[in-house]
Amino acid sequence: MEWIVLTLLVIIIGLLLFTIIRLSRSDYSLLANRMADRSRESFEVLRPCPICGSLLKRGETVHSHVFSGDGAGTRGSGGSQGRPQDSLSHMFGCKYCYPANDEHPRVCPVCNRVLGADDHLIARYFEKPGKNHVHVLGCTRCRERKKA
Repeated sequence: MEWIVLTLLVIIIGLLLFTIIRLSRSDYSLLANRMADRSRESFEVLRPCPICGSLLKRGETVHSHVFSGDGAGTRGSGGSQGRPQDSLSHMFGCKYCYPANDEHPRVCPVCNRVLGADDHLIARYFEKPGKNHVHVLGCTRCRERKKA
C-alpha cells in the first residue's frame, strides 16, 4: 500500500515539474501581451466637449460652423507648405448641451460665464492633414467686451 501511494506521489510531482518547465516565463508574457492587446482594442478615448465638459465618444461631435472663405477667414496659404490652414469657427455645443438646457450648462472656457441660448463660442480652427485643432478665443459676450 505504501508503495502505491509513493508511486502516485512521484507521478504527481513529475507531472507538476513537467508543467512548470513547459510553462516558461515567455509563455506568461505571451499570455499577458494577448490580454493587454484585447484590452487595448476595447479601450475607447473620450474627449470633453469644450463648452459643457461632457465626455464625447468617437463619432460624437460639437455642432459648429466653420468660416473658411477665400482669404476672408483664412490666414496663410494653407497646407501646401506644411503649415496648418486657419479658419474662424462658431461653436454651439455637443448633443448634450445644444440646444441649451439646464442639465448640461454651457460655460465659456475663457470668461467662465454661463452662455445663453443665443450665445456661442468663437474659435480658430486649424486644419492639418490627419489632425484638426480648435483654439477657443471666447464667447460672444467676452469677445464683445474686449472690442469695446
